[in-house]
Amino acid sequence: MHNFNELNYFIIIAEAKSFVKAAKSLGVSSSALSHSMRNLETRLNLRLFNRTTRSMSLTEAGEQLYKQLAPLYQSINDEVSALGQFLNTPSGTIRINAASLAVESIIYPKLIPLLKNYPQVKIEIVCDNNWVDIVKQGFDMGCRIGDDLPKEMIAVKISEPLTMALVASPNYLKNRMIPKCIKDLDQHQLIGFRISAQHATELTWEFTDQGHIIKYQPSSQFAINNHLRKQAALDGLGITWMGRPNVEKQLAEGSLIELLTEFAITYEPFYIYYPSRKGHSNVFKLVLDALKYK
Repeated sequence: MHNFNELNYFIIIAEAKSFVKAAKSLGVSSSALSHSMRNLETRLNLRLFNRTTRSMSLTEAGEQLYKQLAPLYQSINDEVSALGQFLNTPSGTIRINAASLAVESIIYPKLIPLLKNYPQVKIEIVCDNNWVDIVKQGFDMGCRIGDDLPKEMIAVKISEPLTMALVASPNYLKNRMIPKCIKDLDQHQLIGFRISAQHATELTWEFTDQGHIIKYQPSSQFAINNHLRKQAALDGLGITWMGRPNVEKQLAEGSLIELLTEFAITYEPFYIYYPSRKGHSNVFKLVLDALKYK
């Protein structure tokens, strides 16, 4: 293995263009530095410096070695310097665009400890169920199901695969026929989900049957584009279709009942996505680490 101190000395000498200046910056004697470089040249069996009593320059081999090593040592120095961020209180704002289900069941719960531990960190979340250009609209990161994103986007998984659930309250189901097949939903009051004002129809509900996807278009008495669908179901307004993680608590305590479980569909996990691996702030890295699926 090479002596990394000697390689570091070599880079400093090459940048200083002087053994005397390099020795002064390193806090060692010029003779010690010269001895170290002679050892390096002997091991490499190459001359790295052209030296006279008045000047010093790199040989062709020295130039090549410097060009290869300098970026690597700079990267190491940057990473070590970045550790200093842990000594300071992180601060700054991160803007996230995400589907409402991801915000309610995944993103918000994961960010609670971070927000409590880092009071200077600010997080702005826009619940948006449309695909948006996060760069154009000024978001730091977006969140959607699946990692089928444009090539320039980096995708990081933040959840398990998403299973959907068809649910209703015991009060609603009392004295009503329990649906046995998907078609039976036509006989029930439904609570739908409208993606946005620009979408003329409600979100299609999807189920699986022996490996085949079945699409069902609800005709709902009540439709909305946020988490109030769960509350509407709890209030006995009908049957709704939503991510199972968002109703786990209510299913466990019995305030909601899951229907047609044999037809429940499972989608890919949620992913955080962003445009580049480089140049992110300490706060960005902190939020990304908190959201990652572990």
